[in-house]
Amino acid sequence: MAGVVPLSGKSGRKQWTLHDGPKGSLKRLRSQLAEDGCPDSQVVLAKRLLEECCELDIDKDENAKLGVYWLTKASEQGNIEATDILRKCLTTGQGITEHNYYDVKSCLDMSQDEKLARRAAREIFTSLSNGEEFITSEQLQRCMRDLVFPSTTNKSSSHQYANGKSHMQNFLTKNNYDEDLPSDDESNHQLYKNKERMHDIIPDWTSQQGEKITEAAIVSAAVSYAQGSLPIISRVLCLVEPAQMELDTVPLLQRPFVHPLASLKRLHIWLVENLGRRGLPLHKFFMSYLHIIVLIPLYAFLGADSIILLVPLTLYYLSYIVMIMATFQVLQRKRELTDLRVWSRLFLSYSTGSLNPEEAEYQYCRNNVKPYAHFFVALLINLVLFPLIAHQWTPQSEFTVIAFMLTLITLFNFGWRETNARYPDFLPLFSFSVNVLAKYPYEMDLVVAQTWRFLDIKVPTFASYVVGNGIEFCLNFRVIFYLLIPAIFINMAARDNWRGTYRTLIPHCVTLSWWQMAVLSSQSATWYGLIRGALALVGMVLFLPIVGLASILLPVVAMAKYMSDSDMIMRVLLTGVMGGLPFAGSWYLRKTRAPRRFNSFITCMQLALGFAAGTFLIWPMITSYKDTSGIETSPFELSSELSWEQYQNYCHQPAWEESDSKAQIQAECAQLEGIPVMWEGYVTNIRIKSIKNNLSLLLDQFPNFLANSLRCTFGEPHKNNCDRYTNDLRKLNCKTYLSVRMKRSRCHVTAWNWYEFEITVKMKNGIWSSNAQITLLGDQSFANFSLNIYPGDKIWFSGILSNNGLESESLLGGLNPHVMLEEVGCRVCHTINLKSYKRNKQKISLNGVVKSIYLGIKSILNFILNPILIFK
Repeated sequence: MAGVVPLSGKSGRKQWTLHDGPKGSLKRLRSQLAEDGCPDSQVVLAKRLLEECCELDIDKDENAKLGVYWLTKASEQGNIEATDILRKCLTTGQGITEHNYYDVKSCLDMSQDEKLARRAAREIFTSLSNGEEFITSEQLQRCMRDLVFPSTTNKSSSHQYANGKSHMQNFLTKNNYDEDLPSDDESNHQLYKNKERMHDIIPDWTSQQGEKITEAAIVSAAVSYAQGSLPIISRVLCLVEPAQMELDTVPLLQRPFVHPLASLKRLHIWLVENLGRRGLPLHKFFMSYLHIIVLIPLYAFLGADSIILLVPLTLYYLSYIVMIMATFQVLQRKRELTDLRVWSRLFLSYSTGSLNPEEAEYQYCRNNVKPYAHFFVALLINLVLFPLIAHQWTPQSEFTVIAFMLTLITLFNFGWRETNARYPDFLPLFSFSVNVLAKYPYEMDLVVAQTWRFLDIKVPTFASYVVGNGIEFCLNFRVIFYLLIPAIFINMAARDNWRGTYRTLIPHCVTLSWWQMAVLSSQSATWYGLIRGALALVGMVLFLPIVGLASILLPVVAMAKYMSDSDMIMRVLLTGVMGGLPFAGSWYLRKTRAPRRFNSFITCMQLALGFAAGTFLIWPMITSYKDTSGIETSPFELSSELSWEQYQNYCHQPAWEESDSKAQIQAECAQLEGIPVMWEGYVTNIRIKSIKNNLSLLLDQFPNFLANSLRCTFGEPHKNNCDRYTNDLRKLNCKTYLSVRMKRSRCHVTAWNWYEFEITVKMKNGIWSSNAQITLLGDQSFANFSLNIYPGDKIWFSGILSNNGLESESLLGGLNPHVMLEEVGCRVCHTINLKSYKRNKQKISLNGVVKSIYLGIKSILNFILNPILIFK
């Protein structure tokens, strides 16, 4: 029972203390716990304040405001009950004022995982700061390393990999989020032991204290994590496996010999990081009108016909490059997902296990579908352009090797289980196997067709039907494999409540797309091209080992050559010393724990010695070297309403005799310019009007040594074909001319010549008329025809009457009218079976655009539906 107890004091006023028993002590304890941040106590205190009855309305409003304040604090820490009550208060308006409305609204808009992540971030900062206002990046990354690389695993770096996956991925992808976490003392002890172990591996890995990180930065990282983004603070953290850390203690050129597997993994990581983090600024290129600035000089240099051929080819190459870059961006997102799981492990360890890391990881996968969209859009563009380009200008063999390599890389990266990376995910592997059996080009592979007789998959077990125009419906065992693919895709997408769409299905479609691209490119590949591409790929992977070996062997070979007349024992000793000197130096520096900058010094010295030795070996060779140097279209149809007899009577000799002024005849006949004609006559003379070679003009601007190399790159060497002459004098002259040409350059670019021809044709005349001749003007399209006809040949031709750039008797109505050739063929010629030729007209028309779109759609449908439906 409450009583009144007078207290002594200096004040003359009496002081009273109210005693309300155990309930009062409990209330005071609740208030103290609420102020200390206990969410349960904050909820209890808020409920009491909201439910408390007061006589005055102002007291009731103040209690409601205070209750909303404690509910907001509890809800921000992830208390679900507080969130529900706070939402009811916002709906009813109880305790909501203009001062706390935005705080309540932002708290309710915040997801539960974000609240838990924020709370865990504050716990992390409190645990690591020890009362300071900041922590260092070294402290944070050491804490993460303790979670990723526990000090209890004292295995060598060679055992840090299981099935090709790193220890980090194995550890993070285990389904061990619910395991018991160590106590604070055990955690601190492990941190201390982990620190000692790291310093034993590499003493100068973190010589500085790192960046200072405030509590706001940690909370911001938690917000980014909850929203499915990798925190920006990860850029200052270094979460590297011990095997990768050991590589930094070895000089660059010696790493492939000391740690071959780790070096190969470092190369893969370097490629993925550098190509995956840098996107192609294609939108800036097309939005800044740079493409117009590029096209204008190309148009002036190459002409409209070449531009029309060049644009689809350029877009084809660009789409292929975008596909490659998007693939590396996808692989980089996969690596960043591993780093995100490190943050998941960190926040989970400080959130008492209530955080759901799968939601953040799923959100991360959803937020990073942009590279996949770029890849599939570029794939569609590539397939649309594939039937429209000239395949002789595309290295399909190299494309086959690249596509096959990316198929294996993506299959290796996306073919592991999400829950446990030590075991492969058999569903994507099974899907890939089914796709291989369904779409492998058995008809092209003789090994499979002749020796794998038990796989009679390509044998048509059932009948095939031709459906419509050019569509073949095939029924065989390959169709059965093909029909399994949609079922497998649905099974992949249905994983984890259809979250497998982003986690498994879309990445797996990238793998299958590259496999399809490899199959498509292999149909135009050659064995020599495949070997060339494979050797280039191996050379790129083994570049550092080759350079390192050359930098060691070249000084040895140079020393052996220089001392070839010396004693055998001396040569052996010096060879051994020169070969082992780089390894001995790096071993000594590692033993004495010298700074890492000496590794760069050793690498530079190795390269300098190798370069000097190589120059010494090939210098005699350098000083003694002497430089001895169409689009298929429909058949041409040209309606001719103007016969030669009509033209002759109107614009030639009969018209001249009837008129006293030839100028009047020419003025009247000028109106016939552009009229199509189709005539025939006898050839009297053939000559070349002009020769243009823009490439040769460009190469002439370079120095001779560079121009000669470029001529051999774009052209071909001079060939000795003088034996085709039976006349000794002509054979001698041919050899003389060949020698003169080779003195200037050993290669030529005459294949880039653009010829214009003039063919003089005698037309048939009346009985009393004199012989009339006209001149046919032909471009490069008629080069083969013009070089294989002779005077006296009877030809037919079609073209357009022209006055453009002509004068005097060459004008229409003059003695020698000109016709721009469109098509020409033989009636009776010396060269047997000389086919007709027509001018290549590269123009954009609605019919051509529709035809190109039609071919592109057929290519896409073949890519998807082959072998069930074949669009021919």
